[in-house]
Amino acid sequence: LVVDDEELARLRLRSLVGECPVPRAGVAGEAANAAQALAWLAANDCDVVLLDIGMPGSDGLQLAAELNRREPTPAVVFVTAHADHALQAFDLHAVDYLTKPVRRERLQAALQRAAQRLGLQRAVAAAPADAEPVIVVSEFGRVVRVPVRDVLYLKAELKYVTLRTA
Repeated sequence: LVVDDEELARLRLRSLVGECPVPRAGVAGEAANAAQALAWLAANDCDVVLLDIGMPGSDGLQLAAELNRREPTPAVVFVTAHADHALQAFDLHAVDYLTKPVRRERLQAALQRAAQRLGLQRAVAAAPADAEPVIVVSEFGRVVRVPVRDVLYLKAELKYVTLRTA
């Protein structure tokens, strides 16, 4: 779902999403403000919301807070002309924060992060209550489930964590 009060911005995002080869994505709907977005979401589901911040009425940050209360929660990627709301955006669990004009490479990276987050959420939701505990690991672009009983140790180094098994 693309939410932006500027029609040209929505058109540009629609075009850029179509140009991203991985993950394969499409724009399911568009909204010019938060009220239209909520109305669209009442009748439809989506995985990712590409969300502008500065809009008439409720802004994108308020809409993101509302989306966090929904189940399932769509991944939110903020797309805005201003960089000064980034901290608030990540406090609202944003997947990414893109500044306009958006480059295709940055949008594609954001969509890949969203797909990864959605995959992890679905894996957790699908696990039965009595399932063996696992650690979900991203390894070379793929998601791997490692049973906790197989873990020898975890080692943190700078921004990476090494998980060692036998």
